[in-house]
Amino acid sequence: MDARKIEFNSIGEATQAIDDVGSGNSRFMAARAIHMNILIRNVPGIAAKSLKTAYNDIGAEAAISRHAYHDEEDAVTDMIVMGTVYQHREVKRILLENPEIQQWVKAIEDVVESSREISE
Repeated sequence: MDARKIEFNSIGEATQAIDDVGSGNSRFMAARAIHMNILIRNVPGIAAKSLKTAYNDIGAEAAISRHAYHDEEDAVTDMIVMGTVYQHREVKRILLENPEIQQWVKAIEDVVESSREISE
């Protein structure tokens, strides 16, 4: 038996490794093999809390200030959203109809879709 940690630097690399073990649907699964942490600055507390809730609901995570978390008036926070490429895309799908946070969802999408992990 051999067990070891492996890391993928791109969806293409993950797709190849998944194909190598003989699995089907590797391109879909590869989006779940790439984890990305994204820093977003100056997010209004209400938007940050909505994003955090969406990330938590799908099994991902988002770090926000305690001021935003406790709904303090006029809170603004930097935040870190943490998840797989698939989870970031899923948050976009879930929050598609929420106009109050569209600029933040778009900012996350721009980072995810322009990253080298996706394009390689």
